[in-house]
Amino acid sequence: MLIEEPEAHIHTHIQKTLFDKLNYSNTQVIYSTHSSHISEVSNIKCVNVIGKVDGKYQAFQPAFGLTLDQVGCVQRYLDAVRSNLLFAKSVVLVEGDAEEILIPVLIKRVMGISLDELGISLVNIRSTGFQNVALLFHCERIKKRCSIITDLDDTFFDTTELDDDSEAVRNAKKKALGSRDSGITRKIALDAFCNDNKWLFPFYAPHTFEVDFVDAGNGEKVANILRDIYTDEATIATSRDELMSGDISASGKRVLTMAKNSGKGWFAILLGKAVDHHTTIPKYILDAVFFAHGKISNEVIFKVLAYRLTKIIDDLDANINFVSATQGQSEK
Repeated sequence: MLIEEPEAHIHTHIQKTLFDKLNYSNTQVIYSTHSSHISEVSNIKCVNVIGKVDGKYQAFQPAFGLTLDQVGCVQRYLDAVRSNLLFAKSVVLVEGDAEEILIPVLIKRVMGISLDELGISLVNIRSTGFQNVALLFHCERIKKRCSIITDLDDTFFDTTELDDDSEAVRNAKKKALGSRDSGITRKIALDAFCNDNKWLFPFYAPHTFEVDFVDAGNGEKVANILRDIYTDEATIATSRDELMSGDISASGKRVLTMAKNSGKGWFAILLGKAVDHHTTIPKYILDAVFFAHGKISNEVIFKVLAYRLTKIIDDLDANINFVSATQGQSEK
């Protein structure tokens, strides 16, 4: 029995129910579908993914060569949201809410093109562990590019213990050193896991997303949302000075304090409204997106350049209007 795109005009629950009911012992049922809801309830051992490699279409078997335990873990992981990675041209894996929320915003507002237009699915693995999902992207399974973005959690302030350190400061320094050591261990393991796999590559934030976002030159963007987090004027003024200082020790501590106070996910939502075409995207994020996308077409390049040129013209017009208005006021 051949069924082509049964999801057309059918409610999500009916899609899943239909898939469950079409199960006959003496009949092979073959679905062709773009529905992540159907892929969510499918046995991944029975799934074939059609993809284009070097101009030719191929069928990939995501479960090929995996153990039963690995298949079971992947099967439980691929819900309706995450199974988008089966349909995407390429994938970026992240492990935090901030990256999941802000990376699509950064790409769209800085470059004028969305991850969807680039065919990239961004998937937040949260606490699952990259290796448990990234093993799908391999010459023997899914031949699609996959970038991994994770933090090295390197220290960004002096962690030397001093005799007059308070207990809180001592604990903060020990925690920072522990995170750094964990980051080193994580990098060694990921580098080894991705080695000799042309479809998979890890990209590392030197510290954490929030710290590296500020350190890339975006202190003013974070300062623009201070009043969404603080009400005390003295705290706002001090925080602004720290964020604009250019000193990663001061700006890094402040941005992490802000994220902690508001919650990292909500902080990312607040920060998203401050992102514009003047924002600097941290290099490791750009590298990850470019690796995942692969060769960039002239059409994409033209679209990005046209968008950037439009924004430059808008800025020039705004500055000219501002100067004209200022001169008019002076003459009065």
